[in-house]
Amino acid sequence: MNQAWLYLQEFLIFKLIYPILLKYINEHLITLTEEMEKDRRENNIPKLEAEYQQLPILRYIYSILFNYLHENLIPRIDLLEQCQEQNNLYQLKYQEVIQIEPAISYQEIPVAFREKEGKFEFTNPFAAVVKNIELFGIHAIGFTQEKKIILETVLDRVDVLEHTAISTLRQGFNFQYLARVGNIEHIDLACSLVNYWSPLYAHWIYEALTRLEVLEYYSQKTGKKPKLIIDNNPPIWEIRSLELMGYVPEDYIEWNGTRAKINELVVCSKRREGGRISIKACHWVRERILSNVDTYGNPNLLLSPKIFISRRKANARRILNEEKVINTLAKMDFVPYVLEDLDFADQVKLFAQAEFIIAPHGGGVTNIIFSQNLTLIELFGQKISHFYYTVAQGLKFDYACMFCEAKNEDIIVNCEELTQIVYRMTKTRIG
Repeated sequence: MNQAWLYLQEFLIFKLIYPILLKYINEHLITLTEEMEKDRRENNIPKLEAEYQQLPILRYIYSILFNYLHENLIPRIDLLEQCQEQNNLYQLKYQEVIQIEPAISYQEIPVAFREKEGKFEFTNPFAAVVKNIELFGIHAIGFTQEKKIILETVLDRVDVLEHTAISTLRQGFNFQYLARVGNIEHIDLACSLVNYWSPLYAHWIYEALTRLEVLEYYSQKTGKKPKLIIDNNPPIWEIRSLELMGYVPEDYIEWNGTRAKINELVVCSKRREGGRISIKACHWVRERILSNVDTYGNPNLLLSPKIFISRRKANARRILNEEKVINTLAKMDFVPYVLEDLDFADQVKLFAQAEFIIAPHGGGVTNIIFSQNLTLIELFGQKISHFYYTVAQGLKFDYACMFCEAKNEDIIVNCEELTQIVYRMTKTRIG
């Protein structure tokens, strides 16, 4: 009876009632305001309060959904225990501890940064093999045969699971949801890199590529090579990054966006924990990509060791007085780059030889994973994030942050203050 009820709940919530209901609400009852659009651009986990204000009953509708999710998920600890009992667990046995030092700044350091300071120990990375899995929806949520959700398929975070479910159900009803299991796509052995954030550059580099280390360990131990499942219509940098990691088109398939039955799903652990990235995983990705990058890219690209990253082609966090900033930095031999104009391989080469980088917070800073012995000054406006602070500190780079005047979603940089920080960081580096 309990199992039958679970099947019915999963069917009604994920495949019939909620897809129809949430799509209708999203398209007809909720007005996307300018403030909501801004929140969605600036926050990977957008707030729901504005929607609740427009449609109070939505809070109740979501509460039913969230209760179902919370009651039917398999957290990491349970996944490990189950796979250990079935001899389907493969773990890299090494200890990793990092020390996050305080950031350098002339201004008060935000609490979000302070909370990450100190020593942090990572868990051992693992590949867990789970049988008879159904991947569901645009973000490939992993359901077991018993209709339990594998939390690791949604980045091992309950808040990400909630928003993944909302995003999935807002796509609406699809007749594939009602198809018999025998009539949907079948894959014998696979590893999914698809999730709510995988189309985002930083999350792809730090949370998808880093998983491949333990996947390859699994392949070494078993002699099996799972098919990678990647985003549907992936951006060119996603394909190029896999190419530089040594993967060819025959090694992966694009996610179909609806359903697939996986006989054996290799679930590889996320290498980012507690807002901190595994530095061993970063070094592994860096070494792999740099070993292949020389055969790609533009041989005529000017490579300056002192780099200023422009966000002039971005939608937010642009520097409104950028010309003045560029002129100020040019006196100290900094060269501006617009990363949207560069191929992925060229970005790798640029950052691999960099000594000093100044950049507004944004996806381009992701590329510091390819750097060595770097000094980084990160510029912030309204949005404050510890993401690259923890990466830089973990990689033992010299890191400083500057909190600039916010003009809506863009920023205005105090060039005199920036010059002072550059001078201070240069002395720190020399000293």
